[in-house]
Amino acid sequence: MDYIILDDDLTAMSILEQLCSTQDDLNQVGTFSSPIDAIKFLNERPVDLIFLDIHMPHFSGFDFIKTIKIQPKIILSTADPEFAFKAFGYNSIIDYLVKPVTVERFSKALSKLRVLSAHKKTVEFIELED
Repeated sequence: MDYIILDDDLTAMSILEQLCSTQDDLNQVGTFSSPIDAIKFLNERPVDLIFLDIHMPHFSGFDFIKTIKIQPKIILSTADPEFAFKAFGYNSIIDYLVKPVTVERFSKALSKLRVLSAHKKTVEFIELED
């Protein structure tokens, strides 16, 4: 599964890279601290998964999701637990990790990702009530 990390916090990015490197089925194809650079990359090369920070200068993670043409699966990684409810209003968001990300919580998010990936229609046809 090809993935990118988009986070302006280099320490958080490094932790995610390290956690992902232990997973045989994950293939990192890019890391970005700029949403604009990530959008340009994704317009040329779609991915299966994005690890996405919510708070970035001049561009929120939610703005980023609305901007990308092809919606891959997304695991949010943020220091703010308060946006979880809003996050699950997006069909593409698989999970919500609160920084600092622990090995146990990361593993649970990947388990959820793998289950949903095995049943792709589950993600595509989720209808949320207001």
